[in-house]
Amino acid sequence: APATPATLYAGTWGDGVFKSTNGGGYWSAASTGLTNPAVISLAVDPVTPTTLYAGTYGGGVFKSMNGGGIWSAVNTGLFTHVSALEIDPVTPTTVYAGTVGSGVYKSTNGGGNWSPVNTGMPYDSYVEALAIDPFVPDTLYAATWDGVYKSTNGGGNWIVVKTGLPDTHVLALSIDPVTPTTLYAGAGPSGGAF
Repeated sequence: APATPATLYAGTWGDGVFKSTNGGGYWSAASTGLTNPAVISLAVDPVTPTTLYAGTYGGGVFKSMNGGGIWSAVNTGLFTHVSALEIDPVTPTTVYAGTVGSGVYKSTNGGGNWSPVNTGMPYDSYVEALAIDPFVPDTLYAATWDGVYKSTNGGGNWIVVKTGLPDTHVLALSIDPVTPTTLYAGAGPSGGAF
């Protein structure tokens, strides 16, 4: 949680979400209402850190508005494996979901409904990670099995940006929070870091 860094959340493959309020010293289950316990991505609202999103394997997205106390499904237009979540830091009701085999989806109403935003990206993209520019949030990146894609208009369209990357799956992305033109990519299975 941005304002209280001792508060941590962990998504697990079969046991839902766990929460620690003392920097990982003690964990407790935080999965009430989470009907799909295979959590493969989490995102914390940067403005209201008690609002969380959980991406699940096969169950879409769940949302909690009370720090993981109670979860409810927010899947209108989105029923798939959600491997990555990213929240717009300026307009946190805008949320992006990276999926396994269906590209990127976008919600502009806090998960109320979702629409695909995949123009320029293969229709069956496996999105492993998303990164958003903290100063220009219409600029975002998607790590896929085909390399890295970039959008400068909030997912309206994408271009491939993989010069210098090996011809392999990109599994992780991280953007420098101070100099967001610097991006890091982790490629697998043995591609390394770029």
